[in-house]
Amino acid sequence: MPFATHYDKTGIASWYGKDFHGKRTANGERYDMHALSAAHKTLPLPTLVRVTNLDNGRAVIVRVNDRGPFVKERLIDLSYAAAKELGYANQGTAHVRVQTLDEVPANTTPTVAEAIRAPVQTSMVNVKPPYAPAATPTAGGHLFVQLGAFRSQQNALRQQTQLLPHHPDAHLVTVHIDGLLLYRVRIGPFSQVSQVEKTVVTLQQEGFSKPMVIIE
Repeated sequence: MPFATHYDKTGIASWYGKDFHGKRTANGERYDMHALSAAHKTLPLPTLVRVTNLDNGRAVIVRVNDRGPFVKERLIDLSYAAAKELGYANQGTAHVRVQTLDEVPANTTPTVAEAIRAPVQTSMVNVKPPYAPAATPTAGGHLFVQLGAFRSQQNALRQQTQLLPHHPDAHLVTVHIDGLLLYRVRIGPFSQVSQVEKTVVTLQQEGFSKPMVIIE
């Protein structure tokens, strides 16, 4: 599967939504305005990129699976969900930086496939086999794929159990946000972008429609 490297540009981002929801993208997938995806004129399909809103510092990792935008002077067209995460869905456009993941500095904190928020405290969940978490990744910009975040540990364990037969490195991570304890289900760590992209495609084929990519 093709993937791009050494891409780092700034420009104007727009977004597209309900008028295209459910229609075919350039690589044959169905466009989902609620998924974290994007359209780009030249990047290989699919490619994972980090998009940073230079006006507010928010960032999101999206999967490029379509062609566009077809308006001159615009660099990338994001899904409604991605534009909302970046905080510009209401105004329509934003000044952004688009980077392939090899161009993202290691130890950028936090860099997740959701709007950047205040730093949170994370720890591996201490549970018994077969729910034992993967070993804590070494420092230096490792990649993870996140499938869900649950208030209920039981629901998180249920999803992990579904993943384990084909993804033995599936594990749980706890996170405290505004006093609320959440259980995140992740696969990884990965050291190569190509491994992440292959895993994302496999998960989508297995019925997990919205895997998110995280760098830590």
